[in-house]
Amino acid sequence: MVVCNLNCASCPLAYACIPITIAGVIALRKYRGRLQKKRLASQMTFLFITNTAFLFGATGLIYSYFYCWESPFALMACPIGVLEHAFVDKAWYLLIYLAGSIGFTSIIFGRAACGWACPIGFLQDLTSKRKTKSEWDKKLRILKYIILAAIPPASYVTGQLAYTLICPIGGLTATLPHLLMNPHGYTFTFFFFPKMMVLVGFFILIVLLSRGWCRHLCPVGAMMAPFNKISLLQLEYYEDKCLKCFKCADVCPMQINMPYDTKTAECIRCGKCVDVCPTDALAFKFQWQ
Repeated sequence: MVVCNLNCASCPLAYACIPITIAGVIALRKYRGRLQKKRLASQMTFLFITNTAFLFGATGLIYSYFYCWESPFALMACPIGVLEHAFVDKAWYLLIYLAGSIGFTSIIFGRAACGWACPIGFLQDLTSKRKTKSEWDKKLRILKYIILAAIPPASYVTGQLAYTLICPIGGLTATLPHLLMNPHGYTFTFFFFPKMMVLVGFFILIVLLSRGWCRHLCPVGAMMAPFNKISLLQLEYYEDKCLKCFKCADVCPMQINMPYDTKTAECIRCGKCVDVCPTDALAFKFQWQ
């Protein structure tokens, strides 16, 4: 049993709660609409749960979103880390476990974890402002699939967690926290500075482009994206109600061809289009209804 002695400087719970509260206050200005307020509550809840290993310990489960399992207080395993270990350790059963975990969540919700659960998605909601539409944007979205496809052979050939060595999410949620918490005991490796450079690039990307990481580079998003077309949760479009005002297209963080392309692999089910539609021409619906 943990007893609070009001020593916040040494309390891991404080390190989780304080930044989450600050992020929530900032986010309240951005999250407008019925679904958006629910989404904010969901994102903050998952952010807290994600960082509660100090309460529950490691669970052995897999996140259905991107988060490094080397984070000081991480609760579960990163999908990419599991994929790498399967090929480095030749533990092929991990592939079955990974496919089952990601598949189970995605067959129900599609890529909704990106919009409602992922802490990195939450970070992008807070930082990104600029929306761009270009042919290059569409072409570069294939990069996340190329990265995902390259991870298994790279890990197998090198015998190392090839992606983790330079992963910006690991740099943000694991490397820097470990360094700050134990600066004298941290061991610098050859990959520290390359990872920090990639992390700087990550922040530049998410500030310049709305959901830039999700759209172009996230390999976990690439895992879940194909399920969007067949998932139980779908974004339904009722054309007879539509005014063609295209407010939905204006607010879409993934720059989807709204309101027509609702089954695209890029949709993160954030619901911004649903909230902004003046005639309820867009709505979430489970296919069994």
